[in-house]
Amino acid sequence: MRKSLKSKQDPLERQAKEAQLAKLWQLYKLKAIDLFFGDETCLSMDPCLPYGWQLKGETIGILPRKDKKINLLGFFQTDNSATTYQTQANVTSKFIIDSIHHFCEQLIKPTVLVIDNAPTHTSEAFLAEVEQWQQKDLYIFFLPRYCPHLNKAEIYWRKLKYEWLKADDYLNFECFQAKLNTVLAGIGTQYNIRFKEQFNL
Repeated sequence: MRKSLKSKQDPLERQAKEAQLAKLWQLYKLKAIDLFFGDETCLSMDPCLPYGWQLKGETIGILPRKDKKINLLGFFQTDNSATTYQTQANVTSKFIIDSIHHFCEQLIKPTVLVIDNAPTHTSEAFLAEVEQWQQKDLYIFFLPRYCPHLNKAEIYWRKLKYEWLKADDYLNFECFQAKLNTVLAGIGTQYNIRFKEQFNL
């Protein structure tokens, strides 16, 4: 069985947004703009690892713990550059707004930030900042609803949870947080994803 949101998608909205996204991708390949994909995720001491290796006759035990968590907000490019923000508090519109304001300080050319339609992205507080970001050459592009597969940030989170973090990184919270910071800092050098040359819609 595979979970799918396809039945909830608006075909016309998806077609129009995909066409716009393809044009943005071409502008990015021509180096006319920067194109980032933004998303949030939550990590805890309850690992998502599907399997692991152990010595014969030895059992690796991990104690699931949900009392400590780290919420991440990431802005990613397909050239493996990343800017991430983290908090142990709940992710709110204010946290995202403050992070985007900080992100704007790093821009070197017109930049499009692709995000989904999460409530924290469509709140009154968030939408009230859009015009100010545009004045700083940052433009928000909302994905079609129920189309998470179009967000390249999802691939980074999947690699982080299921591949880059290992079983022994969950021995304690301090070890977990240290390895997480190492991985996030190493995106683009030690940790990379090979994306296709063309945006596959």
